[in-house]
Amino acid sequence: MRIDLHTHTHRSGDSTTTFEDYADAFLRSGLAYVAVTDHLTIDGALEMQALLGDAVIIGQEMRVAEGELIGLFITERIPPGLTAEKAAGMIRAQQGLVYVPHPGDALRVSVSLDCLRELCSRDLVDVIEVANSKVAPDGSIPGAREIATAHGIAAGAGSDAHVESAIGSTYIVAPDLRVDGPDALIRALNSGEVRSTHADPPRRWRPRIVPPTVPPPV
Repeated sequence: MRIDLHTHTHRSGDSTTTFEDYADAFLRSGLAYVAVTDHLTIDGALEMQALLGDAVIIGQEMRVAEGELIGLFITERIPPGLTAEKAAGMIRAQQGLVYVPHPGDALRVSVSLDCLRELCSRDLVDVIEVANSKVAPDGSIPGAREIATAHGIAAGAGSDAHVESAIGSTYIVAPDLRVDGPDALIRALNSGEVRSTHADPPRRWRPRIVPPTVPPPV
């Protein structure tokens, strides 16, 4: 089975993938599971879960002081601007997994590799993204797998798709089992293999694209 752990709908604000387009692309992709990880919100993930059922893992990508993190299997939005330690604590308080996307990528807001090593040594990371479709030339992230292996942390992968045609372009191939929670996903990743390609199509903005719904600051 195939799992893509990093995708976006139009609720991210910088993605052109509507819910209908996302659902169609997912059904054509060959994926068994997909994490919807919009920026700042879980609203898009909840909408997609209503359309696609248990195939959707609820996630959110968030800015932290050190770069960006993703929370997987969360039930409530995580606010931006926290430290990685605080955000990780809030993710785990929801029984979720702390996923580090595109570490060391200088072209995006990312946790540096040195910072990633420090976070791993402090037991603040559950999954490290070792492949991402936006990383040239083949999607693999230099240095990420070595850090995951050194710290005994599961290796993840995702398309980081902001257009529907990129969904499923990078994924984990894992044994065919039910991924019904964090523990099951970790088991699947630890027994899986990464398949990655570079895929970053241009985003064609359309009137239907709307910014994310962000609650006012407390």
